[in-house]
Amino acid sequence: MQKYTLEDLKPLNGVYIAHHRLEQSSADLVNRFAKLLESTRGDEPCPGDIIEYTDDLGNYSHNAHIYRLEETGRFSVSCVPHVPFVYEDDEKGVTFNAGGGPWVSVDPADFVYVGKREKMFMVTDRNCFLPAHSGLYFYAKVNVWEYTAPDQKYPGYSTKTWRKQHISCIENPADDSGYHYFGQNIAFRTDSELQLWKATYKAVEFPGHSPNNTVLFLYRERDRLVSREEWDGLDLPLDTRRVNGIIHVKAACDDGEHLITAYRFTNSGYLDPRMYTPYEKAKGTALVSPCREAGQYNTRYYYN
Repeated sequence: MQKYTLEDLKPLNGVYIAHHRLEQSSADLVNRFAKLLESTRGDEPCPGDIIEYTDDLGNYSHNAHIYRLEETGRFSVSCVPHVPFVYEDDEKGVTFNAGGGPWVSVDPADFVYVGKREKMFMVTDRNCFLPAHSGLYFYAKVNVWEYTAPDQKYPGYSTKTWRKQHISCIENPADDSGYHYFGQNIAFRTDSELQLWKATYKAVEFPGHSPNNTVLFLYRERDRLVSREEWDGLDLPLDTRRVNGIIHVKAACDDGEHLITAYRFTNSGYLDPRMYTPYEKAKGTALVSPCREAGQYNTRYYYN
């Protein structure tokens, strides 16, 4: 177990320090609870442990929190918890107060042991329950368990390694925008645009909750902004994305991780939207160069 000093606590507790004096008694309290948490971990799941939780709809939580043991023998679990406040009860031992949800009830018989991992907790040395700005943050090592709900609706697919998206089709939009396909933070005017996007991220499609809705599991994407010199040296396929307009990217695809890494050298769209659309494989190897330095918005188009 890490033994916290005052210096160790400072980076974790800026808000506390702004309102209270950080004293040796604070470090002593943190160390007592860190030791208490770690010493109460055993071979069986217990409150305070982490669950890598996947629900029946494929939604994955990396740090679900076991809150308490119910009378039924099941655990009450917060899937997306706030940092749990920990305190000691004379009858119950280590007890938690944690917000966040959704909340589920889970049978521990279905847990699979994964290992141990550090988890952030909060404790207070003030004389009232959860007073403002008085939580001391610290880490303690707890057990990690894996749980996958039975009767998966999309077997083999979850947000642990995929991106999930609902797409709804509206044949006759009420406004004049021309958009017919809508998802979370994304919209498309035509089926052609939608199909380009789906092909780019290798979408796997399932029926949705209504006839005009589909559920997609797609490759995830991470962006990398690099220098033009580094970008030119990348031996990767060209593609297009929308970044303040439309730009070239070079894309590396990892099928094992369901991940696309898109490299770009500018944040300013410089491609003529009359000739290029997002997610469209760039034609040939000819590049379009911005007429100004990368990073500045450009409304003129120069072609190599």
